[in-house]
Amino acid sequence: MTPPPVVPDGDAGTGASGNAPDGQATKNKKLLPIIIAIVAVVALLVIGLTVFLTYRAEVWGGKSLPDTSAIAKEVTDKSGKKKSVVKAKDVTAALENKGFKVKTTPVFSGEDSGTFLGYQGVKQGSRVKAGSTVTIQESAGPGVPKDTIGKKAQDVVNTFSSMGVPVHYKKVVIAQDSKTPEGQVGVTYPEAGTALPEADRENGIYIGVTSKGDGISVDILGADKDKAVSALQSQGYTVDLEPHYSSKQYVGKISGSYPAPGSALSSGASVTLYYGVDKSSNMDLLSQRTDDGLTIVKNNATPMIGMYCKSEVKDQSKDCITLEATQNTYGESAGGGFMSIKGHEPSSLADNLGLGNYSQDVSGVMLKPGAGVSADKLPLANNLITKDWGMFELYAGADLPNCGSTPYASGPGKSCVNGTVQSWASMGNTTNYTNTGMTYEMKDFLVYFPVGSDVKALEDSGYFDSDSLTVAKKQKTVDTDRPFIVMRDSSQYSKTSVPYDATSTTPDPFVPTNRYGVDNTMVKMKPAPSDSSVYYLVEQNGDLDWDSMPDADIKVPESKDSTSAKQDPVFKEAMAKAAGEYGLGSGAGAWGSGLKINEDGTFSGSYSDSDMGLTGDGYPNGSRSQSDFTGKFKSATKNSDGTYTLQCDASAFKIDGTVGSSSIENGVKITVTKPVGMETCEEFKFYPDPTDFSQFDDQMKMWSGGRLMSDDTSGATGKALVNTKSEYEYTFYDFDN
Repeated sequence: MTPPPVVPDGDAGTGASGNAPDGQATKNKKLLPIIIAIVAVVALLVIGLTVFLTYRAEVWGGKSLPDTSAIAKEVTDKSGKKKSVVKAKDVTAALENKGFKVKTTPVFSGEDSGTFLGYQGVKQGSRVKAGSTVTIQESAGPGVPKDTIGKKAQDVVNTFSSMGVPVHYKKVVIAQDSKTPEGQVGVTYPEAGTALPEADRENGIYIGVTSKGDGISVDILGADKDKAVSALQSQGYTVDLEPHYSSKQYVGKISGSYPAPGSALSSGASVTLYYGVDKSSNMDLLSQRTDDGLTIVKNNATPMIGMYCKSEVKDQSKDCITLEATQNTYGESAGGGFMSIKGHEPSSLADNLGLGNYSQDVSGVMLKPGAGVSADKLPLANNLITKDWGMFELYAGADLPNCGSTPYASGPGKSCVNGTVQSWASMGNTTNYTNTGMTYEMKDFLVYFPVGSDVKALEDSGYFDSDSLTVAKKQKTVDTDRPFIVMRDSSQYSKTSVPYDATSTTPDPFVPTNRYGVDNTMVKMKPAPSDSSVYYLVEQNGDLDWDSMPDADIKVPESKDSTSAKQDPVFKEAMAKAAGEYGLGSGAGAWGSGLKINEDGTFSGSYSDSDMGLTGDGYPNGSRSQSDFTGKFKSATKNSDGTYTLQCDASAFKIDGTVGSSSIENGVKITVTKPVGMETCEEFKFYPDPTDFSQFDDQMKMWSGGRLMSDDTSGATGKALVNTKSEYEYTFYDFDN
């Protein structure tokens, strides 16, 4: 048997079964902490890198606000230059993609509407808790911030200098004993909290700066009506006091005036003060008694005329309406007449807004039973004005069907044939024609709510569409301390026209008629009232004659605006030739229009129509319709025949006062109306001097005040201005002799 090998002393060898010597073990023990530390560091680096990468990937620690430079889009501005713009809607989309909730705050600025202005309360790139709400600022275009009124005028200069439009600081009157300090903002155009309409960008923003003087104090709203009348009368002014629906705070007090609060007055001028009323005055204002003791409708526009706007106004042309007094096909009714929406005047007078329906006898406008007509048989039985809830309807068409585009009332000598009105004479003088092709059309329809109206009673009655009412209940509640209007939105209806059968008694489904004794179920109203759907009365809307007011002494930084641009040479040439004084009249009656055109394209004028036989209580010397106006032409095109086509700037066309308002001066009732000849302010054709007027047609010659109505008009020369968009070819003349 061979003995096992013996390992020599002092050498442990390298075999797997060998034992390390003490020195090596000690060495390994020293390396172990280092190895552990390295492993720990590596682990920490891995963890740190993971944390960094997951943080960067926004797995935790909130999410960063988007870099808006990556969202910018290239657009072309009005001058034709390209620029990079970030739209608020695109930032909103980017935020929502990251899981944020977004709230948008409109801010007035010189940037185009919809432009992203910045984040509110945080900076771009900041980390924000995931799922939280981020507020962004969106440009609403130029306008007047809500908190402007009451500030020192000098303190708002920087705010308005960046609006990108002309800004005018004008003096507005405060009384000598007024508690309102001088030098502060008393009124603005547009109204505080409102964007400047696109059509008014060239004219700009007006800031009324309080200054003591003679006239109607800008802070007169809320004053005791008797004291206000006495104060103005003591200064030598003639004062008329009229009721007008108002906010709760102004009921029984002054709620407005004509001329507007803040206006300076000349000695002996006439003033109309409006005092506030609520629903309790409805019957006093909107009804009258006949000699037979019957209570009937009185279409009275005066208590409702004025501007009404949504609670948030982004675009005044869309978010506001202005009610003006006008007349109906059947004449101007007692009390101020019917109404129309400014800028939305109908082609037919029968489509102006009224309280009731067309009727050939008094029963059609009765508000209470009488003359053998019971309450349930009243043609107006379904109209809200017969309820005691406070609100009432104003609507177009007077419950008449349409023949084509025209409201049609049947009568001798005519028929509606397949939607066209034709005379019996043109059809062979036969009376056997049946009206055909007629329809009931959905037209302008408003519900007016004076303060004190029982909104809940109307909601509970089923008047509103149930789905619309559900939507409204989820929105902010309407402010019942202010008069407001609900305007029917025809875009929410699938059917806006229905056939009319002349042989039946089918009622109009779009108005609340009880005609023919048939209880009509009108289509349900959409929308239902909420703070965002109604139009509130604006009691201080800045409707002053701004251009006639003196400038306020306010230091403003120099800026460039549209008024500094060089004038188009054709326009300059046309205006130099057109400058002069013109007249328009038919030569019959005490009426006429005058027009003065200046070389810079601005103009001013007046229209007057007197009727000394139309008298009444307080105006024994007659009545006069009057309109003082200003405006300007904005462009000119030279035609091949040497004439010029002029474009009138509708946004700059202003009538002094509110159309439909009245005052009494020297025993004459003066009612503000639209000026004959200048409506509408659109396109005019200018004939320069010397124009041979014999070439004009008879319609144009009619307005020469009789000068061109003789058989021989040869040699009659001068210059003329024709309103080409007017129905009657209204023509202003400036004769050479």
